[in-house]
Amino acid sequence: MFLVNLGGEGEVQGALNQQGPWVLGPGWVSSQTGRTLAELYADGHRFLICPNNVIALPDACVDEVVTNSVPIDVNTWLGPGVQSSEIRRILKVGGKWYHDGNIRWTKP
Repeated sequence: MFLVNLGGEGEVQGALNQQGPWVLGPGWVSSQTGRTLAELYADGHRFLICPNNVIALPDACVDEVVTNSVPIDVNTWLGPGVQSSEIRRILKVGGKWYHDGNIRWTKP
């Protein structure tokens, strides 16, 4: 199963955790754990660093998407939030999008 966690609060073990390019800047730490990207990576977390509005994955390749405490379809001071159109694009048929612990959408 291919699970992707898009931005938000905290990394998901076993998932490909997407974060925006700002995590590469000096001084970035996880807002949930206070750990650096290098520390999280050393603990086994995998990362995809790309903008929220252009997820660097092919169409229909993901089984499940998780978004936790992340802005959807809005702009923030960091730029665009996660775009629901990108979630719909990367999910496989039958794929599920979980938002804050609840199923938000299943791809027909």
